[in-house]
Amino acid sequence: MKSIHESLNKQYYDKSSWVLILLPLSFIYLIIITFRSWAYKIGIFKTIRIDVPVVVVGNITIGGTGKTPLIIWLLEKLIKLGMKPGIISRGYNSNVNSPQEVFIDSEVLNVGDEALMMKLRHQRDDLDIPIFVGKKRAQVGKALLKSYPDVDILISDDGLQHYELYRDFEIVVVDEARQFGNEFLIPAGPLREGVAKASKVDALVINSQFLKKNLTDKNGNPAYGMNCYGDLLVNCFNNMISDLDVLEKEIVVITGIGNPERFFKQLSVAGLKFKKIIFNDHHLFIESDFKDYDDMDIIMTEKDAVKCKSFAKENFWYLPIYADVEEGLLKKLMKKLRI
Repeated sequence: MKSIHESLNKQYYDKSSWVLILLPLSFIYLIIITFRSWAYKIGIFKTIRIDVPVVVVGNITIGGTGKTPLIIWLLEKLIKLGMKPGIISRGYNSNVNSPQEVFIDSEVLNVGDEALMMKLRHQRDDLDIPIFVGKKRAQVGKALLKSYPDVDILISDDGLQHYELYRDFEIVVVDEARQFGNEFLIPAGPLREGVAKASKVDALVINSQFLKKNLTDKNGNPAYGMNCYGDLLVNCFNNMISDLDVLEKEIVVITGIGNPERFFKQLSVAGLKFKKIIFNDHHLFIESDFKDYDDMDIIMTEKDAVKCKSFAKENFWYLPIYADVEEGLLKKLMKKLRI
């Protein structure tokens, strides 16, 4: 089963020729983003500075690249340095407009799945990190600092293309297998902006199956290596943590993420055999989505699991994903921000 989202992505990364008919629309998109970037550079549109350093972690492609595990890794490193970070996010696929704080009992519809997932992860790991969401990131950042004046650095989850918010350090995350696909802009390809952006950011991070060093992207830009892994399951019903071998039934893996194949590969490498069910990215799961799998063990991502809190059963599991990242990334960040 393939979602519409995944089917379209397949055309981008398999470089199918039919998407060429969408190039006129991509050209219109290029005109829009070029004018917008130019307008911010010359001051037609105002860029807003926040009172603390802002680090943006984002993509130049649509679909998942692994930025959330990178953000979690970065937060843990900053806390060990004695800093007090906060997170700002759009709250994608939620109904949020004005700045709103994310709490552990927030609803996905109000704050978005990724923001709630990070809040619950930090609570489970005994980390108290404020997270605010909203449509305009500059306003969101100011709201967070007003409520938490001791926060001394902000991490923007995505937001690379939101130029209104001044940023002190930009990180782009790239999936090693997918890279930039056919290198066309939306909708003929997966690019939110041109591949030249990868050479202009402060740090390029390539998410690989194994942690590698001395990496470059396909266009020769130097990059830091990152590897995402997960080796323990968490039960969605009772929060019990178990090894993968706890599963005794037939397994179905159900996802609603941007790049499900990477998640499937992680489970396959761990030795699991399973059936795949793919929904669109950020799909808002309902109980009936799982009605055919009561006699199976269900595995999902942590991001998907937060949308199933109200109806999770004992056969619902999720796999938390962590990241190993080259330490050189943190050193470069510290040097530029003078931490």
